[in-house]
Amino acid sequence: MNIRKLAAAAITAATLVGATALTGGVATADARVAAASSCSYNTLTALESVKIRTTTKLNATAVGLLPKGKSGRGCDSTGTGQSGQSYNLCGKKDNSWVLLSYGGHEGWVPTTCIKQWR
Repeated sequence: MNIRKLAAAAITAATLVGATALTGGVATADARVAAASSCSYNTLTALESVKIRTTTKLNATAVGLLPKGKSGRGCDSTGTGQSGQSYNLCGKKDNSWVLLSYGGHEGWVPTTCIKQWR
């Protein structure tokens, strides 16, 4: 396969991945854009250090870390977070995630690990 065909295949794959809004109840990049456009940002402070993830799954790629006591900007248009994978973190069991921006990284964090100010 030549370079042009490989490049075209890579572009097609990237487009398909980016075009997916929700898969199996897990939020993707398009869901982040939709959530961000429908709410105002709030200050979110970590109750414990928490990984910022690409989707609302514990095994999703971590793109950053919100250290305990540090604050980021969060978006929760529903007031209850985005439904995702269930977890037992920061002393509570839940499946609610919130979109957060901190240190140049944007992604999802479990709501049980953050304190919100509206």
